[in-house]
Amino acid sequence: MLLSSGADEKRSGLVVPCPVCLHPGHGERHCGACGFLLTGEPVLGVATEEDHRSAEAELAAAAHAWDLDAARRALSDPAERAEIAGLLRPAPSDIPHPADPPGPVTTPAPEAGAEPHTLADLLHRLTTGELPELLFAEFGTQRAAVVRAHTDAAGLPQVRPHAETPWTALVPGFSPAQALRRFQLAGGIGTAGAVDRLGFDRAVRDWLRAVVPSAYGGTGIHTSALVLLRGGIGWTLLDRAAAVLRDCCPASTESAAAPAPGSGTVAATTAWVRRVLRGAPLREPHTLLLARAGTGRGDQVPVEITHHVLFEAGLRLAPGETRTASVTVHGGPPVPSPGGGTMPSETLSVVLPLLAGHYRPADHRPPILGLPRAELPVFGSAHLTFVLHGPGEIEVRTAGGHLLGGAPDGPGPDLLALLGRMPRYLPRPRPVELICAVEMSGTDRAEVAERVGFTSDLIHAAERHGRAGGGLRVAVIGYYDHAPRNEHQPGRNVIRYVRPGPSGPALRHLRELPLEVRPRHTLTSALEDALKTAAGMAGGQPTAPVDRVLLVVGRRPPAPPRQEGLVPGCPRAVDWREQLRNLRRRGVRVGVRAEPFTAPVVPGVPSGDRLRRYLSEAWHDLTGTDRLILRPGTDSAERMALALTAEQSHDTAGSPLAFAAPLLPHGNPIHLGADPVHDDTAAPA
Repeated sequence: MLLSSGADEKRSGLVVPCPVCLHPGHGERHCGACGFLLTGEPVLGVATEEDHRSAEAELAAAAHAWDLDAARRALSDPAERAEIAGLLRPAPSDIPHPADPPGPVTTPAPEAGAEPHTLADLLHRLTTGELPELLFAEFGTQRAAVVRAHTDAAGLPQVRPHAETPWTALVPGFSPAQALRRFQLAGGIGTAGAVDRLGFDRAVRDWLRAVVPSAYGGTGIHTSALVLLRGGIGWTLLDRAAAVLRDCCPASTESAAAPAPGSGTVAATTAWVRRVLRGAPLREPHTLLLARAGTGRGDQVPVEITHHVLFEAGLRLAPGETRTASVTVHGGPPVPSPGGGTMPSETLSVVLPLLAGHYRPADHRPPILGLPRAELPVFGSAHLTFVLHGPGEIEVRTAGGHLLGGAPDGPGPDLLALLGRMPRYLPRPRPVELICAVEMSGTDRAEVAERVGFTSDLIHAAERHGRAGGGLRVAVIGYYDHAPRNEHQPGRNVIRYVRPGPSGPALRHLRELPLEVRPRHTLTSALEDALKTAAGMAGGQPTAPVDRVLLVVGRRPPAPPRQEGLVPGCPRAVDWREQLRNLRRRGVRVGVRAEPFTAPVVPGVPSGDRLRRYLSEAWHDLTGTDRLILRPGTDSAERMALALTAEQSHDTAGSPLAFAAPLLPHGNPIHLGADPVHDDTAAPA
């Protein structure tokens, strides 16, 4: 304790700083900050040397304990331990165990008066426009910072830095060294110099008056609300700064004190405020922009824009909370391949515009939250999860957990350009009649089984597409090696088929077709007979428009109607080119999945070149202008199904948006006006 009574100082009103913590006092018996006994009871006589030594030892012990407590708070890196330890005021040598450090300083509560607003209330008033802005003040270990928050036209909180000043520039006496500055802010006095408390208060007050005049209480009119972000417990000077703020511009509310103060950089404070603003309610619903097929009649399907509400207006998240919304989106029709070929891609690239509110054609700058992209299967669907982290913050994930990019490509015009590519109409797909001609002869069973498996996958893939549905009819023709030329040998069936109908019987027929294993391949097969059978199937007139397509799955080309050099002719003189013209006249497109087949080399035979030329050109001539050529081992059954069932012409590049529902419902079965023509060389299975 001090030996002077302090009565004169108390009567004169002089400010007497505490020798332990430098807290300003006016002659009180105990320090209001550290609790050190400043004056004792009056005693008679003159103080002895022992009295002076005892008082000095008590002061040294209390000062050392105070600095030690500040050092414990200021230490952030073990490497700084020696540096901070060197700052402490020494403990008296004759007191082996200095007094316990004082307890943490109690932060003054906000002044009595009107009930302070809760942060949730302030955020609500901000999003409704009642408050033009919110100011967030934080006093950190490097500098003081203020961040402004306001809302845009869609009610989305926007944050921007407003002011930041390093402590070394704001208050004289602060050290530029980080460890020493933290020690000073924590209240340490030490041996390296101390920060004047009253001077600190004046500097903070002047800074607040300059940077937050709208929240300053001088006029009694507050155009902004102030939120104090409290960081650290018991940091003496940071607590003093908070007390000055409460005194000169009362805070509307305060955040809970953090275990340790932040850095005080405006970037860190801005990030903190953004996390706080995630608790603001949604003023506008957050929606997903999708396309939708209309109900118009005729050959064209109108395309409309629709909104799917992901999160309703008024939704508010608790700290750390997220909300999710699951949506199934659908792909549209296939688009031509980028190289201009007839084989379309199996997937579509679409954009998923996320908006605050609803898009209106008159909007020049729609409130875009993001423009993530996704790959959707043609006529297929994808399940997406939208995760809301706060107003305007949505991340999109696929069913597999893959995160889709969600940042907008730019301001509103990007969305306008995107919607400018939206087709007003899409051609209404017609039902499909698919005829599969499969070569059932081969040198081993695995060769034929692979063709059967591919054809089965193809039919299943065609069924999965929305444009097929109930409008898909399937025929299967199995063809074998030629019948023998010897007229004395009995004839045999080289064609086994099932008429166009539901896919179930066609798949069953395909599975039940017998396999024919030959020791070696002949040059040609009975494909010309299969073409004649297919042309007969397409001879009937349907009651409604229908797309017909023939797919040939085999290894060997058709035989010419008569022997051509080394190329054997068809035993029944069927001209496959004439049958191909019949198919074309009846509107049947032809596709080919031809396996590699090498023409034999016959040395010294003049017609050998003619043979190779025929075998190489036959497949090419068979597809004609349709160019539906599938490469085994490269093109999948799914892709071939798309090529066979796609529209023959494309007026648009497809929809850039996903669809809210399957593009087309299941169609109606096709009704033919007449039964298919039967070839007398073929017997049904």
